Amino acid sequence: MPLSLDVFLLILRLLLIILLYLFLMQVVIAITRDLKRSAAVGSDEYKGTPIVGHLIVVDSGPSSLLPGTRFDLEPKTTIGRAPTSTIRLTDNFISSAHAFIENRHGTWFVRDIGSMYGTYVNNQPAKEAIPARPGDIVKIGFISFKLAQ
Repeated sequence: MPLSLDVFLLILRLLLIILLYLFLMQVVIAITRDLKRSAAVGSDEYKGTPIVGHLIVVDSGPSSLLPGTRFDLEPKTTIGRAPTSTIRLTDNFISSAHAFIENRHGTWFVRDIGSMYGTYVNNQPAKEAIPARPGDIVKIGFISFKLAQ
Protein backbone atom coordinates (compact mmCIF):
# COMPACT_ATOMS: atom_id res chain seq x y z
CA MET A 1 0.00 0.00 0.00
CA PRO A 2 1.66 3.23 -1.09
CA LEU A 3 1.79 6.22 1.28
CA SER A 4 -0.56 9.03 0.50
CA LEU A 5 0.79 12.55 0.18
CA ASP A 6 -0.90 13.64 3.41
CA VAL A 7 0.71 10.85 5.44
CA PHE A 8 4.10 11.53 3.90
CA LEU A 9 3.89 15.26 4.73
CA LEU A 10 2.82 14.45 8.29
CA ILE A 11 5.86 12.19 8.75
CA LEU A 12 8.15 14.90 7.36
CA ARG A 13 6.67 17.48 9.76
CA LEU A 14 7.14 15.16 12.73
CA LEU A 15 10.77 14.51 11.73
CA LEU A 16 11.37 18.25 11.41
CA ILE A 17 9.94 18.87 14.87
CA ILE A 18 12.07 16.09 16.36
CA LEU A 19 15.21 17.48 14.70
CA LEU A 20 14.36 20.97 15.94
CA TYR A 21 14.00 19.74 19.52
CA LEU A 22 17.28 17.82 19.28
CA PHE A 23 19.04 20.95 18.03
CA LEU A 24 17.59 23.07 20.84
CA MET A 25 18.62 20.43 23.38
CA GLN A 26 22.21 20.54 22.06
CA VAL A 27 22.24 24.34 22.34
CA VAL A 28 21.01 24.22 25.96
CA ILE A 29 23.61 21.55 26.85
CA ALA A 30 26.42 23.60 25.26
CA ILE A 31 25.36 26.79 27.06
CA THR A 32 25.05 24.98 30.39
CA ARG A 33 28.48 23.38 29.98
CA ASP A 34 30.04 26.74 29.08
CA LEU A 35 28.43 28.49 32.05
CA LYS A 36 29.64 25.79 34.43
CA ARG A 37 33.17 26.03 33.00
CA SER A 38 33.14 29.86 33.30
CA ALA A 39 31.91 29.67 36.88
CA ALA A 40 34.65 27.19 37.78
CA VAL A 41 37.36 29.34 36.18
CA GLY A 42 35.95 32.49 37.77
CA SER A 43 35.98 31.00 41.28
CA ASP A 44 39.57 29.74 40.86
CA GLU A 45 40.87 33.13 39.72
CA TYR A 46 40.11 34.87 42.99
CA LYS A 47 41.84 32.40 45.28
CA GLY A 48 45.09 33.88 46.56
CA THR A 49 45.45 36.57 43.88
CA PRO A 50 46.60 39.77 45.57
CA ILE A 51 44.89 43.03 44.71
CA VAL A 52 47.58 45.72 44.53
CA GLY A 53 45.67 48.65 43.04
CA HIS A 54 42.52 49.87 41.34
CA LEU A 55 41.34 51.52 38.16
CA ILE A 56 38.45 53.91 38.77
CA VAL A 57 36.31 55.07 35.85
CA VAL A 58 36.56 58.86 35.44
CA ASP A 59 34.96 59.25 32.00
CA SER A 60 33.07 56.31 30.51
CA GLY A 61 32.90 57.76 26.99
CA PRO A 62 30.31 55.92 24.85
CA SER A 63 30.41 52.80 27.08
CA SER A 64 27.74 51.80 29.58
CA LEU A 65 30.17 51.98 32.54
CA LEU A 66 29.27 54.40 35.29
CA PRO A 67 31.84 56.94 36.52
CA GLY A 68 33.22 55.74 39.83
CA THR A 69 33.14 52.06 38.84
CA ARG A 70 36.19 50.40 40.36
CA PHE A 71 38.24 47.54 38.92
CA ASP A 72 40.81 45.59 40.95
CA LEU A 73 44.38 45.41 39.63
CA GLU A 74 46.53 42.35 40.14
CA PRO A 75 50.34 42.52 39.86
CA LYS A 76 49.91 41.56 36.17
CA THR A 77 46.58 42.65 34.71
CA THR A 78 45.29 42.29 31.16
CA ILE A 79 42.40 44.43 29.92
CA GLY A 80 40.20 43.59 26.96
CA ARG A 81 37.03 41.99 25.69
CA ALA A 82 38.40 38.44 25.77
CA PRO A 83 37.00 36.13 28.46
CA THR A 84 40.57 35.44 29.59
CA SER A 85 41.24 39.12 30.39
CA THR A 86 41.74 39.99 34.04
CA ILE A 87 39.51 43.05 33.54
CA ARG A 88 36.88 42.32 30.92
CA LEU A 89 35.31 45.35 29.25
CA THR A 90 32.53 44.69 26.73
CA ASP A 91 32.71 48.09 25.01
CA ASN A 92 32.92 47.98 21.18
CA PHE A 93 35.98 50.25 21.19
CA ILE A 94 37.98 47.82 23.35
CA SER A 95 40.05 45.16 21.58
CA SER A 96 39.97 41.56 22.75
CA ALA A 97 43.54 42.05 24.02
CA HIS A 98 43.84 45.80 24.60
CA ALA A 99 46.22 46.74 27.40
CA PHE A 100 48.62 45.25 29.94
CA ILE A 101 49.25 46.82 33.35
CA GLU A 102 52.03 45.50 35.54
CA ASN A 103 53.32 46.43 38.98
CA ARG A 104 57.10 46.04 39.14
CA HIS A 105 58.65 46.75 42.55
CA GLY A 106 55.90 49.24 43.45
CA THR A 107 55.87 51.07 40.09
CA TRP A 108 53.03 50.64 37.63
CA PHE A 109 53.77 50.15 33.93
CA VAL A 110 51.04 50.49 31.29
CA ARG A 111 51.44 49.12 27.76
CA ASP A 112 49.15 48.83 24.76
CA ILE A 113 49.14 45.32 23.30
CA GLY A 114 48.13 46.00 19.72
CA SER A 115 44.72 47.58 20.16
CA MET A 116 42.97 49.56 17.46
CA TYR A 117 41.97 52.58 19.57
CA GLY A 118 45.12 52.79 21.70
CA THR A 119 46.12 53.05 25.33
CA TYR A 120 47.31 56.32 26.88
CA VAL A 121 48.84 57.44 30.17
CA ASN A 122 48.23 61.15 30.81
CA ASN A 123 47.55 61.56 27.05
CA GLN A 124 50.86 59.89 26.07
CA PRO A 125 50.52 56.83 23.82
CA ALA A 126 51.63 53.68 25.64
CA LYS A 127 53.02 51.74 22.68
CA GLU A 128 55.91 50.74 24.96
CA ALA A 129 55.59 50.25 28.72
CA ILE A 130 55.13 53.69 30.34
CA PRO A 131 55.51 54.17 34.10
CA ALA A 132 52.39 55.42 35.86
CA ARG A 133 51.75 56.65 39.39
CA PRO A 134 48.58 56.66 41.48
CA GLY A 135 46.44 59.56 40.33
CA ASP A 136 47.52 59.28 36.68
CA ILE A 137 44.82 59.00 34.02
CA VAL A 138 44.91 55.81 31.97
CA LYS A 139 42.79 55.96 28.83
CA ILE A 140 41.83 52.63 27.27
CA GLY A 141 39.89 53.11 24.06
CA PHE A 142 37.50 55.94 24.91
CA ILE A 143 37.26 55.08 28.64
CA SER A 144 39.35 57.13 31.09
CA PHE A 145 40.44 55.60 34.40
CA LYS A 146 42.29 57.00 37.38
CA LEU A 147 45.02 54.74 38.74
CA ALA A 148 44.67 54.27 42.51
CA GLN A 149 46.34 52.16 45.19
